[in-house]
Amino acid sequence: MPFPALRSPSRKDVDERRLGRLARLLQATQVEIEKEATQLYPSENAMTDCAAFSVQALENGETLEVVSVRIDTLTHNMMLNHTRQVSLQRQLSFVRRTQAELQRLLPSHRT
Repeated sequence: MPFPALRSPSRKDVDERRLGRLARLLQATQVEIEKEATQLYPSENAMTDCAAFSVQALENGETLEVVSVRIDTLTHNMMLNHTRQVSLQRQLSFVRRTQAELQRLLPSHRT
């Protein structure tokens, strides 16, 4: 007795759909990371400007205690900002490496 023909998608089609979803997810993740990284730069510039004005205020006679607290807060925030930027760059690097590897696996992108 012959086996009935199975009507299932080809493995290539299944791989294409599955890996295509992953490719789209990675692309969306990349956009999110890049957007957050872009938003951090103006904040960093503003904090740098505030630090410069704080030093100027100190030179103009503002009390050391007031300026010191402001500078400590700015320093802490700048460190947090820098740490986040480093983390985002690592995440972006991971996503890009994964995207490159994924391109090797997608049937539609094989040569």
